[in-house]
Amino acid sequence: MADALKTKGNEAFQRKDYNEAVKLFTEAIKLDPSNHVLYSNRSGAYAAQQKYSEALADAEQTVKIKGDWAKGYGRMGTALHGLRKFEDAVGAYEAGLKIEPTNAQLKEGLEEVRKVLQQPKGEPNIGDIFGQAFNGDVWTKIKMNPKTAPYLNEPDFVAKVTEIQQNPQNITKHFQDKRIMAILGTLMGVNFGGPGAEFDDVMQEEPQEKPTESPKQTPKETPKETPKEAPKAASKPTPMETESTSEQKQAEEEKNKGNEAYKNKQFDAAIQHYTKAHDLVPTNIVYLTNRAAAYFENNKLDECIKDCYDAIEEGRKQRADYKQIAKAYTRIGNAHMKVNKYTEALEAYNHSLAEDRNPQTLALAKKAEKAKEDEEKKSFLDPQKSIEAKERGNELFRQGKYPESIKEYTEAIGRNPEDYTLYSNRAAAYTKIMQYDLGLKDCEECLKRKPDFVKAYTRKGHILFFMKEYQRALEAYDQGLKFDEHNTELSESIQRCITALSQNAGKESDQERLEKAMRDPEVQEILSDPVMRQILNDMQENPSAARDHLKNPLIAKKIQKLMTSGVLKMG
Repeated sequence: MADALKTKGNEAFQRKDYNEAVKLFTEAIKLDPSNHVLYSNRSGAYAAQQKYSEALADAEQTVKIKGDWAKGYGRMGTALHGLRKFEDAVGAYEAGLKIEPTNAQLKEGLEEVRKVLQQPKGEPNIGDIFGQAFNGDVWTKIKMNPKTAPYLNEPDFVAKVTEIQQNPQNITKHFQDKRIMAILGTLMGVNFGGPGAEFDDVMQEEPQEKPTESPKQTPKETPKETPKEAPKAASKPTPMETESTSEQKQAEEEKNKGNEAYKNKQFDAAIQHYTKAHDLVPTNIVYLTNRAAAYFENNKLDECIKDCYDAIEEGRKQRADYKQIAKAYTRIGNAHMKVNKYTEALEAYNHSLAEDRNPQTLALAKKAEKAKEDEEKKSFLDPQKSIEAKERGNELFRQGKYPESIKEYTEAIGRNPEDYTLYSNRAAAYTKIMQYDLGLKDCEECLKRKPDFVKAYTRKGHILFFMKEYQRALEAYDQGLKFDEHNTELSESIQRCITALSQNAGKESDQERLEKAMRDPEVQEILSDPVMRQILNDMQENPSAARDHLKNPLIAKKIQKLMTSGVLKMG
C-alpha cells in the first residue's frame, strides 16, 4: 500500500505536481512511518516548492531513521542552502560525502554552497537580489499576464523558470533571455525593457505625498489582528495616486482619523472614517483593508471578508503591491479561523503565501492545518463504526488477506484510538506480511494503553524472535509472565528463546554479537546516558566499584542488559 502511494508520488513529482506529490508521500508515511525513503521524497517535493523549513524537517527525519544513507544528507544540504544556512549546508554535504565519496550530486551541492561563502562580505549578490523574485506562485502570475502567458507553451522557458525557482543563483545565466527579463520585470514591478514589461512603466513613478503609517497597538482578540497590518498604505502607487489631489488629501485625513479611532478601539468610528476615505479614493485598497480590520474587531466577519475580496479585486486592477494582496488574504483567513472554519482559513492563507511567503502567515497556515486535522480526527471518531471495522479486519485476517485487514484495523484505530486490542490485532497482521518494525510499534502502542495485556507481550516477543533479537524477545516473554505466570505459550516461547540463544552463541563471533548489540535501541540508550558512561568508566578503573553500583536495581538491570548483549564483560 505504501509502495503504491510512493510510486504515485514519484509520478506526480516527475510531472511537477508537487502539491499532489507531498499529499501522496504523506499518506504513504502514515502507513509506513519508518521508511526513510518516503521522508526523503517528501523533502524533495517540499524543496521544489521552496518550502525549505518543511524540507529540512523531513531530511532530518530521513537521517534519523537511516544515518548511513548519503542521499538524506544531500536533502538536508539542499534545504539548508535554501534557508541560507550555508555553513550548516556545507556540514551536511560533507557528512554525506564521508558515506559516499563519489556522489556527484553531493559534490555539486557542496561546490555551489562554497561559491556563495567565498563571495566577499557585504558585496551584493545579484542572484539573491533578483532570483528571490521567483518565490511564490510565479506560474499563476505569468499565466494571468496576457503578455507573458504565451511563454508557458515554450518548454525551454518553463525549464529555465523551474531551474531559477530551485536555485535563485541560476538567474544570472539567463539575463540574455528577454523572456526571463520580462518576467522579472513583471514580478518586481520594474520595466527591464523586455517584451511584456512595458505596461509596468507607471510603477516607476513616486507619489508626491507619502501615506501615513499604521498604528502600532495590537488588539487582544485572537486570531491576532495587528493595527500595524490594518492602517498601512500600499508601497506602490497606482495611476490614481501619481498626483496629490484634494480628494487624496481628504481621504488621507479620514484614514488617519480612522487609524486613531482604531488605536483607541473605537471601531465603529474607525469604520466611518475608512468608509469616507474609500468613497473619496476608491482605487486605494488600503482603505478597504483597514476597514476590514475594524470589522474584524467588531465581529462583523462577513463584512470583513467582503472588504478583503473587494480590495483584492481592485488591487489586481491597480497592480497593487503583492504584499497588500497577501495581507487581504491573511485577514480573510483570520476571519474564518475566528469561527472555526479551518478549511476556508487554510485556503485563504495559502493564497496569501502564494503572493508573499510571510513567516507569520506561514505560522497561521500551520495552525489552521493542525486545527483542521484535529477536527477531522474528532469528527471521524465513532466507537460503533470502530467495532464494525475491527470485525471486518478479523474476518479478512482469517481469510489470509492481511493487507486488507490492516486497512480495516487502521480505520478502526482512527475511529477509536484508545481501544488497545486494535493495535494488537494490527500487529499480528503486520507480522504476517513481515512488517516487523510496524508490528513492534503497534505492540508498544497497545501496552501504553494496557500495560498488563499479556497477548501484546506474546506478540512482541514473537516479532523480536523472528527478527532474531532473541535476548529482547526473552525479556518480552518474561514481562508477560509477570502478569500470567501459568501462561503455557509464554513458557514454551521462553524455552525456544533460550535454545536459540545457546545455538546462536556458538555461531556468532564476539564482533558479530557486539555489532548486533549496538543496533539495539535499548543498548544505544544506555550507552548514550552520561551517568551510565561514568559508571562504566568507574568499573573499568576500579572493578570493585561494580559491587556498589549493582546495589542500585535500575543500574544493575542496565548492566545486566549490557552483559547479556555482549557489550560488557565481567571478570
